[in-house]
Amino acid sequence: MTHINSAASAEAALSPCAGDADIRVLHRVSSLNAFPLAEPRDGPIRTVAVIDTETTGTDPDRDEIIDIAVVLIAVDADGRIVRIDRAGQALRDPGMPIPAAITRLTGITDAGVRDKVIDLDALEALIASADVRIAHNAVFDIAFVERLLPGLAGAAWACSARDFDWLEHGFDGAKLGHLLMQIGHFNTGHRAMADVISLLHLLAHRLADGSTVIGAILARAEQATVRIEATGAGFDKRSLLKGRGYRWDPAARAWWIEIPDEDLESETLWLQREVNPWGPTPRTRPMTWRERHR
Repeated sequence: MTHINSAASAEAALSPCAGDADIRVLHRVSSLNAFPLAEPRDGPIRTVAVIDTETTGTDPDRDEIIDIAVVLIAVDADGRIVRIDRAGQALRDPGMPIPAAITRLTGITDAGVRDKVIDLDALEALIASADVRIAHNAVFDIAFVERLLPGLAGAAWACSARDFDWLEHGFDGAKLGHLLMQIGHFNTGHRAMADVISLLHLLAHRLADGSTVIGAILARAEQATVRIEATGAGFDKRSLLKGRGYRWDPAARAWWIEIPDEDLESETLWLQREVNPWGPTPRTRPMTWRERHR
């Protein structure tokens, strides 16, 4: 077995792989202290809270947060991360046994969180100080965070899974770890701060046109859109609707899609022509990043 004992020897060992299309080299993500930041420039700065939670399950009405991490970053007008302002992580006793599957996934045990309490006022103030919050699969994190911290209801959020078209930019899939490997990095463990650090690397990634992932996410997420529901659509129309990008909302019992404001008229006409010619007018709801992903 060959042992590599220095960064220089590691680079030397890997250099023959650089031009080989059949080999991909993955680098461990940087720690927050070593995270590569862009050089600050004059211009407006936006504060973004990057958030991840680990929970006892997937039901925000019954399950509880057991681990939460928040990193506040400064993002310039070009979408470059120029500063890490604050970072925090906390464990929390959920008041119930942690399921074995969650312990296997996260390594968090009942003993590890026993009597752990979060300063909710301080946590809420930290998250509220940001202009916008980002999570990967934000619909999950928002539900748990807003239940724990009701004062954040109506805050602006963006989703790195849904507010960016990964496929269009040459990526395969949208799972955090898989995306991370596609930009040449890996992480170990499934804890809140580990996932935040992984997401930071994705957000800072430069695309083919020179822009960044976080810049594209913020530009898209801050745009006003409209949610339109295929009211009264029959079961036989489900494949047609799915093929057009509609999702099923079990609470509203309706297929829905979110579209730019300017597409509302044409989408309404399509629904009336192709889905339910004699049905009720499709329900619509204006959406901003203060309502989206709820």
